[in-house]
Amino acid sequence: MGRTERQSLKSNLIVVLLHLLKWRYQPDRRSRSWERSIVEHRRCIRESLTDSPSFRPYLGKILADSYTQAIKQAKAETGLALNAFPVECPFSIAQVLDDEFLPE
Repeated sequence: MGRTERQSLKSNLIVVLLHLLKWRYQPDRRSRSWERSIVEHRRCIRESLTDSPSFRPYLGKILADSYTQAIKQAKAETGLALNAFPVECPFSIAQVLDDEFLPE
């Protein structure tokens, strides 16, 4: 697995997590652009996993660190305090990849 592919996978995961957090913690600001972003970045992750099935275990390994990056970005974008977000990722890999899943 190349460095570029790993970076791309992590970047897509961070974006999905970020928008899932914003969706959950700013329900009054939900937008089609957030939903489109979630759909697009999920597609990119699934495509990476289809092209390289060996990425699946890596995805699990980077979830916690990606979540940490996502909550830092969510704090910056939402103005919410960092402690407004759970310390551990509230979303499973299955939920992150599920096109039907949006947190309420």
